[in-house]
Amino acid sequence: MTMRDQDRLAAVTAVVTRAVNQTDPMGLLSIGAPEDEYEPEIRDLLEGLADAWPDPMAVLRLCESVFNHFFGARSVNTRRIRRLAGRIVMGLRELERTR
Repeated sequence: MTMRDQDRLAAVTAVVTRAVNQTDPMGLLSIGAPEDEYEPEIRDLLEGLADAWPDPMAVLRLCESVFNHFFGARSVNTRRIRRLAGRIVMGLRELERTR
């Protein structure tokens, strides 16, 4: 992996981490969970983005799939997942504009 690839991965990781933590899809951070609570979900999102990006609907499906896998479909708040996907898409678009 080149230095440029490492920089890009770090930037994408920061976008996804910020989006997940700001959205707090399962409400865990708001009740005192540690800041790295969503680390496994973030890791899966990052792996899936290679196939999902740049299609916003694919990003939404990825977010739904990851959180349904970890928490079960009944526990996942669809509105929060849509908000999360939107934040990821907006963050990645901004990242592309600045690169």
